[in-house]
Amino acid sequence: METAPLYLETVSIEGFKSFSEKTEMGFEPGIGVIIGNNGVGKSNILDAIVWALGEDDLNRLRCRSRSELFFSGSKNYPPASRISATLTFKEGKGEKAPAVKLGREMTTEGENSFWVGNQVLDRDGFQKQLVQFGFSHSLRSIIRQEQINDMLMLDPRRRFQWIGDLLNVDGKKGLAERLENEVRPLFHRYLDILIPDGEGKLQVMKGNGQKGVEVEVTLPGNRNRKAHQLSGGEKSVTSLALKLAVFAQFETPFYLLDEVEPSLDYTNHKSMQALLKQVALTRQLIMITHLRSTVELANTVHGVRTRWDGSSFMKFYFVMDERLLRLYKCC
Repeated sequence: METAPLYLETVSIEGFKSFSEKTEMGFEPGIGVIIGNNGVGKSNILDAIVWALGEDDLNRLRCRSRSELFFSGSKNYPPASRISATLTFKEGKGEKAPAVKLGREMTTEGENSFWVGNQVLDRDGFQKQLVQFGFSHSLRSIIRQEQINDMLMLDPRRRFQWIGDLLNVDGKKGLAERLENEVRPLFHRYLDILIPDGEGKLQVMKGNGQKGVEVEVTLPGNRNRKAHQLSGGEKSVTSLALKLAVFAQFETPFYLLDEVEPSLDYTNHKSMQALLKQVALTRQLIMITHLRSTVELANTVHGVRTRWDGSSFMKFYFVMDERLLRLYKCC
């Protein structure tokens, strides 16, 4: 009997970055969006998720020192001496569907503890459990707003290496075959959705004993452009299509997308909606957004706000329906 795919049902964080008090949020399968004004701490939620799964790279956590992971204190709230994040994953929406709870805690002294269910584990044991649950690539399945175009701005040789590092594929031959047989068809399909009158081309190049990945797009009007020649919006949608095609090779139940939608006109927003719907058929999407066109797709909506002292809190949460969408005004 085939089991339902896992999805992230709840996130509980305490003392982490701008969240002074214990904060819990619930998600449904499909698309969950997090909205709020600039600077209210939305991205800190995504940071907490990847930190709970074992991320320690401060750059990837948007920090320069470990102390920045802890709430720094305010007039009404003391500095956090302990931070924690707990994730609950569920196998289907049924009330009796199997669930697994895992998390991480750290003190200001640097003591870490991990757990799965009621079992406390060391880091190695925790990582082995993540692999068993199908989370082995979950730390890589995140796209930040400021990183959306980073892969396309590389030269073909470095782009090939970048994808190889992301997929953790040994050997140039194996990576070339994976790109040609698995990534390329999906990239073409995704780009066809985003640019209906255009055409994408991904080609593994060989020269001087080195391999590279060239990306070209034929735009409406038969205008052919290499990746670095595209305009800002064109580059962003092309990069998003390629990154999601690479992510499809991962073993993870969700993708984390932090304001990845470029500034698009109405027609292109509809194309972006079509792509997100397509991807959400097989992966849960947790998205930070300011766009109504993305909120329209949401299964759940979370509103983040800040208190007068700068600490973050969840202002509202609801399961989206047409009535609420009519009442929704951008954050």
